[in-house]
Amino acid sequence: MTVFIRRCLIFSALFAPFVYILAQVVALQMGDYDILGPEPGKAITWFTGEWAFNILLLTLAVTPVRKWFGWKWPIAHRRMLGLFVMFYSTLHLLSYIAFLLGWEWGDIGSELIERPYLTLGFLAWLLLIPLALTSTKGWQRRLKRKWKSLHKVIYLIAILCAVHYLLQIRSNWFEPSLYALITLILLGQRFSLAKFKGYFARSA
Repeated sequence: MTVFIRRCLIFSALFAPFVYILAQVVALQMGDYDILGPEPGKAITWFTGEWAFNILLLTLAVTPVRKWFGWKWPIAHRRMLGLFVMFYSTLHLLSYIAFLLGWEWGDIGSELIERPYLTLGFLAWLLLIPLALTSTKGWQRRLKRKWKSLHKVIYLIAILCAVHYLLQIRSNWFEPSLYALITLILLGQRFSLAKFKGYFARSA
């Protein structure tokens, strides 16, 4: 399979959730008021946030997958994964502002103060911005070694997202706990690999 075909397939798979939720919104506007449940705005916000986290975990899994299975091809698509994390995160934020705050921009500050999980989520979104803007090869050449250091912020973002998810749950802890566990496994694997490499580099 060529890189182009694989890229098209991955793009289609990542874009499909947006098409799905957009179709749900259109159906809602056309009068199918039960399609997204009793709280459609909350359902849309939840859906977009969950997909942002799903793709973030896929992005974190690229390096471990290469180490475990010897698959090098996911590396070529890591930038696209990262940009889709930004895409769904932005949709998640806009959904919250539109459907849960009713575009009341003045309420954002008080919400961030009163709800710590919102503060963490908003901070994670802010940290994604420089990663998205510097994801091109041109920025890699400009920043050189600093580029890798900057993009290690993704690990902090993953932790913020996991805690953001956990803090807003009042019942049914299974799913957020599973996301947090997967995050810890991927981060633990990443740092254990780095430590392993560092040990042998010092020994050489």
